[in-house]
Amino acid sequence: MGDRQAIWQWFNTIDKDRNGTLDVMELQKALALGGLNFSLKTVQAMMRLHDKDGGGTIEFPEFEKLHLWLTGINNAFKQHDADRGGAGSLDKAETQKAVVTAGYRLDPPSFEALFRSFDPDRSNSLCLAEFVAMSTFLQGAARTFHAFDAQRTGRISLDFSQFVYAASNVM
Repeated sequence: MGDRQAIWQWFNTIDKDRNGTLDVMELQKALALGGLNFSLKTVQAMMRLHDKDGGGTIEFPEFEKLHLWLTGINNAFKQHDADRGGAGSLDKAETQKAVVTAGYRLDPPSFEALFRSFDPDRSNSLCLAEFVAMSTFLQGAARTFHAFDAQRTGRISLDFSQFVYAASNVM
């Protein structure tokens, strides 16, 4: 219960206009207070994943679920950081293990492309914020893919309009 109260206080501190919701700017500030600095694009993607009513903002229950999700991502990051080195980062092999543990099966070229996308400084490792951004992308991509894979075959067929829709909803 103490954790929930702390999350509630954090939510209320960020909800400057006291409307009971956080918009993307307020959520970005909340994440930054927690030490996670993300682009607005990444924060918007997180918001889409946790904004269950589609209102473009998140209410406290959604924020609480986002917090739990981020805690899970943080725990996975720590679990896979085998060398526990420095500020904490996952090398490419550790990242691949984390992706597989999370249930994503990617062929080597797809994993390489994914990893490169979230390693902008080409350090061959991901810090926590980069790992969270990658996890956000993967979850959004999986949701979008599953929307087109109603039979759960692992294969989909899209026309160009569907592809554009799918691509624009991932990030």
